[in-house]
Amino acid sequence: MKFSKQRGVSLIELMVSITIGLILMAGVLSIFLSSKVTYFANEKTARLQENGRVALDLVTHDVRSAGYMGCARAVPFTSTLNSSTSLLWNYAIPLQGFEASGTGTWSPALAAGTLNPAPINDSDVLVVRALDRDGVSRRVQADLAGATASPVVLSPTAVPVGTIMLITDCQAASVFEATGFTAGTPATILHAVGGPTPGNQTTDLGWLYRTGARIAPMQTFIYYVANDPVTGEPSLYRQTGATQPADLLIEGVQALQISYAEDTNGDRIADVHRPANTVASWDDVLSVSLAMLIRSAEQGTEVDAKTYQLLPTAVGGKLINPVDDRRMRMVFTTTIALRNRAL
Repeated sequence: MKFSKQRGVSLIELMVSITIGLILMAGVLSIFLSSKVTYFANEKTARLQENGRVALDLVTHDVRSAGYMGCARAVPFTSTLNSSTSLLWNYAIPLQGFEASGTGTWSPALAAGTLNPAPINDSDVLVVRALDRDGVSRRVQADLAGATASPVVLSPTAVPVGTIMLITDCQAASVFEATGFTAGTPATILHAVGGPTPGNQTTDLGWLYRTGARIAPMQTFIYYVANDPVTGEPSLYRQTGATQPADLLIEGVQALQISYAEDTNGDRIADVHRPANTVASWDDVLSVSLAMLIRSAEQGTEVDAKTYQLLPTAVGGKLINPVDDRRMRMVFTTTIALRNRAL
C-alpha cells in the first residue's frame, strides 16, 4: 500500500511567513505615515507662506499709494468735507498708526466702536488714506469756471452719491464728496453743501482746475487684527471707510506690529524709526516696517513652544509668546516706502 507524500507547510513555516509579512507591512505603514506627516507639514508651510504673501501684498498696495496728490511732491491741499480732521475723513494725512498697549488701549487713543469686529489687544492698527483700488479715474473735460464750479467728465458710469473724490493736477489737490451726478457728454459731478456723512461744508475747491485734471475716488482703509466672530480665529481685517463690519482678508494672522521711518530734517531721508505713539509728524513718515505673525489653522504633531520677535523692541516691536499648542507659525516682515512722500 502506497502513501501519498505530505503536502503544504508546517506550523513553524507558517508562523515565520506571517512574521515576515507583518514586518513588511509595518515598514509599508511606517513609510505611508511618514509620507503623510511630511505632506501635511509641507501643505501647512505652503498655506502659511501663501497667506503671508497675500497679506503683505494687500497692505503694500494701499500703503504705497498713500498720499497721492497728482504728482510725487507736496502740493496745496483743500478739503471741502465736514469732520475733515476725523479718523475716516482726514485725507490731509495719508497714513496714520495706533500703537497697541497690550491692555485693550491704543496710542493715540482709538475710540471704542471705531472698528467692528474690535481689534485684539496686542496688535497695532494702521490707517491708510489713498485712491480706491477699485475706483474709476476720470479726466476733467473743460476748465472750471470758478473754484465752486462742478467738474465735467467723460464717464460711462455714474458716480454714486456720497463717494469721496480727489481732483488733482501737479499744482493743487482737493477732496470733496459727490452729492449728485448729471449724465451727459460730458457728465457733471456735483458737490453741493451737505450730502451723506460726512458731507461738504463748502463748495469751494480752493483752485481753478483746468482741462486734463484727474478725478478719482478716495477711500480710508484701516488694517488690524481681530478674532473672527464665527470661528474665533485671529485674522487680518480691513475696514473700508465707515462700512462695518470690516472685511476679513486673511485667516490665521495672530499679531501685527508696525514701526514708522520719519524724516526729522526735511531732506526726504529717514532719520529715525518710531512706534506710532512717538511719531512727531505723520506728514514726515517716509516708510512703514510691518511684521505679522501667522499661524496654521490645523494642529500638527509637535508643540510650538517658541517665542516670536515682531520688529525690534526699540521701534515698538514686541516679543509674542503664543499658547504652546500644536500649530505651525511664521513671521513675515516687510518695509514699504510711501512713494508719494519718499520721492
